[in-house]
Amino acid sequence: MAGKGERNAKALKEVWRRAENSLCADCGKPDPDWASYTLGVVICLSCSGIHRNIPNISKVKSLRMDLWDETQVQFLAHHGNVVAKATYEAYVPIYYYQPTHTDCQVLKEEWIRAKYEHQAVLVCKQSHNCGSGYNLN
Repeated sequence: MAGKGERNAKALKEVWRRAENSLCADCGKPDPDWASYTLGVVICLSCSGIHRNIPNISKVKSLRMDLWDETQVQFLAHHGNVVAKATYEAYVPIYYYQPTHTDCQVLKEEWIRAKYEHQAVLVCKQSHNCGSGYNLN
C-alpha cells in the first residue's frame, strides 16, 4: 500500500499535468514547475522568485523537489491556473500590460503585485472605475 507521501506526490503530478497548468499563470512560460500553495497557481521559476518576495500573499514550492502535504495538494487541485485567471484576471483593463516570459523581471513583478498583492483588477471591478473613464460592466 502506498504511503501518504506517495499518494500526495501522485495527486500533485496529476494536477501538474493538467492542460490548464501547462503554462505559467503569470507570464505564460511553458512547462512551469513551481506553484503557490496559498494562491493555487502553477508558475515558472522566474515568477516563483517574485512570489517569494510577497510571503504574506504567496508561499511557493517546487513541484519537482519539495514535499507537499495533502491540504496543499488539495488546494492546488481545487484551484489551478484557470480558477486563478477567472478570479484575478477577469476584469483586466485594456491598458494593463500583461507580461510574457520574455519580458524583464520588473514588468513581471509589477503584474504579479498588481494581481495578487494589490488586487488592482478586483478593486477596479468593484469600483466600476479603473481610472480610464470606462465602465467595465
